[in-house]
Amino acid sequence: MVSRIVFQRVLSIPNILTLLRILMTPVIVYMVLSKQAWWAVSLMVIAGITDMLDGAIARYFNQRTTVGAYLDPLADKILLVSLFVSLFFVGKVPLFLFLAVVFRDAIIIFGAVAYEIVTRQLTIEPSLVSKATTFMQILYVSLLLLDMAMPTSPILVLTVMWCTFALTCISGVHYMIIWTSKAVGHEKAQ
Repeated sequence: MVSRIVFQRVLSIPNILTLLRILMTPVIVYMVLSKQAWWAVSLMVIAGITDMLDGAIARYFNQRTTVGAYLDPLADKILLVSLFVSLFFVGKVPLFLFLAVVFRDAIIIFGAVAYEIVTRQLTIEPSLVSKATTFMQILYVSLLLLDMAMPTSPILVLTVMWCTFALTCISGVHYMIIWTSKAVGHEKAQ
């Protein structure tokens, strides 16, 4: 009985939608690499809808879970990093932005892992800067996918690219400060 309840909480509709987004990622990457832009755009729209739905359903039907709290941002990271890598390989993302995105995510992951190892008190709380960065990165990769399908305004693409780069760098520095201050605070509490 208990295992059935746990199974139902873990495999709730929001978590299934999140898992679907993770499973869609390699298909979207394949579509990008094979230059099937309209398919990539369509699947990206579906991924975006599942991202909105999983949170809304979890809140509305009180189906929030610890698994979901970790799985949802992980799904976003997997999708975004995979898209940045594939779009870099097809020549759509410049090297400096690709490196900024990868470096920022490495800071987040290594900081979180180190903090959890040291304190065993990791909580996932994305900051406003982080949310803005994720939004801008999603906007940028979506715009690039759309640009692959039908050319858009080069000025718009450049503007969004530079805004994405700026926010990614600001967010990376922000996370370095957060992880450092948390580590110092934990050391002082010891």
